[in-house]
Amino acid sequence: MVRSITTALAGWFRQSQQPLPWRGVGDPYATWLSEVMLQQTRVATVIPYWNRFMKRFPDPAALAEAPLDEVLEMWAGLGYYSRGRNLHAAAKQIVELHHGSFPRDPQQIRQLPGIGEYTTAAICSIAFDVPMAVIDGNVERVLCRYLCLDGDHRKGTTRTLLREAAEAALDRSHPGDHNQAMMDLGRTTCTPRSPDCSKCPLATGCGAYASGEPTRWPLPKVRRAIEEQWWATAVVVTRQDVLLWPNSGELLNGHMGTPLVRLDGPDGDAKLELLRLFKTLAIDTPELIGHADRFQHSITHRKLQVSPLVYRWNRSTPEGVKLLPFDASHRVPALHRKAIDASKGLLLETMS
Repeated sequence: MVRSITTALAGWFRQSQQPLPWRGVGDPYATWLSEVMLQQTRVATVIPYWNRFMKRFPDPAALAEAPLDEVLEMWAGLGYYSRGRNLHAAAKQIVELHHGSFPRDPQQIRQLPGIGEYTTAAICSIAFDVPMAVIDGNVERVLCRYLCLDGDHRKGTTRTLLREAAEAALDRSHPGDHNQAMMDLGRTTCTPRSPDCSKCPLATGCGAYASGEPTRWPLPKVRRAIEEQWWATAVVVTRQDVLLWPNSGELLNGHMGTPLVRLDGPDGDAKLELLRLFKTLAIDTPELIGHADRFQHSITHRKLQVSPLVYRWNRSTPEGVKLLPFDASHRVPALHRKAIDASKGLLLETMS
């Protein structure tokens, strides 16, 4: 039944594929970089990041030689920063174990930090024409609807049926094109909430389309409850710069940014908690300018209410601290960027 997918999808992809900068380049490094960036991120967002990374880090050696701070700074805005860390660690491993050349062996690729089953199949099929079926969220949705697969497609019998269907449908002569076509179809046409069945090349044999209820499949994921948290952050300024410390703890651990501390609740004493934080940083408390407006920031299952307190620093820059110009907040993770941007109005008032 699923073999009919192969021919229909091939023709559709030849006519409808979106021109993307990483397609057709024949470079496994470029393919890997795009696949890592595309995880949980929209294509339109990834394109400029991919272009900047390829210009600054054209090969694994260039990426491995770069300081992690620079890599994460260029990653700022893509979110899920563990991907950027793993990318850097994997580049180092490629240099150390494979002399800077991206490995071709699927087992060796699978051993690189941050690379799982999906990414391995994507790289091997697209860059090396290895007949490995890719199964990401888009492919899961297409196949679950086409076959009307009930049950949890992430485990058990349904997962096994999904894997078997993906392998059976795979165009083994052109596995890279086939996998990209499956992912494109799910991303552009067989979308989660509003599938455009009238334009789908697989509509003729699709069980979900025939049922008249295409969004019934796949079984929706049980959502984790959103936890609301309250935080405070210190925006410490000197002249036209913001001081950045390496963060430690549960938020953005290891990233340079404005110091963060968690509060007990909406009435938590932000000033007192930040005073304690300054002591752990082994610095004298800077001069408090005032409280900027609280802002909201979401991270996976958490909704953060963040209170920025703005301070003035009149001493020499502490060891391990970096200076960031006010107008360069885009170079830090979104949470820190919001804190800096929220503080600008208060800073302008004190300067006028």
